[in-house]
Amino acid sequence: MAEQISTWKAEHVNFLRLLDLLDGEIRVFHEGQRPNYDLMLDVVYYLIHYPDHFHHPKEDAAIARLLERDPGSRSLTAELMLEHKVIADSGNVLFAQLQGVVGGAMMPRVAVEGPAATYAAFYRRHMAREEADLFPRVERALKPTDWAAVEKAVPTQKDPLFGQRAEERYAALHRQIAGAAGSGSTKS
Repeated sequence: MAEQISTWKAEHVNFLRLLDLLDGEIRVFHEGQRPNYDLMLDVVYYLIHYPDHFHHPKEDAAIARLLERDPGSRSLTAELMLEHKVIADSGNVLFAQLQGVVGGAMMPRVAVEGPAATYAAFYRRHMAREEADLFPRVERALKPTDWAAVEKAVPTQKDPLFGQRAEERYAALHRQIAGAAGSGSTKS
């Protein structure tokens, strides 16, 4: 269903906005200055809670249906599903590292800068690959009954940051995004 694919693409745009914020803080890190660890923590918190629990599982449900309709997609879909796991695992590790820093733990800069940069780059590459390789296949192969099964397997959830109203947990991050959009920049 083109509507679900459009939703995924719109969500990818939102995720990219967050990765832009994370990249901005990584640049601050790289310049030897102190990044906004709270902002980084908020970005990663969102990414490990909304995409990892709702967006990626819904894509995985569509991938499972795609495999039934297009067995030739097995290699691509296996790689993308593994990437979802890598994103979730590395996001959780990065989140724990950022929590440690915010909590006062001493660690070398590279222990945060490297994983944060790798996470952002990997996430970007993954989304580009989905849009170029997966989404067109899914759109061609899945039937309305498949989309109904995908929705049943992973019902649509309200986005707590980019929905009509940001949840309180995301208020500061929402203000940062709005400020970056207003200035034409994502640098904090």
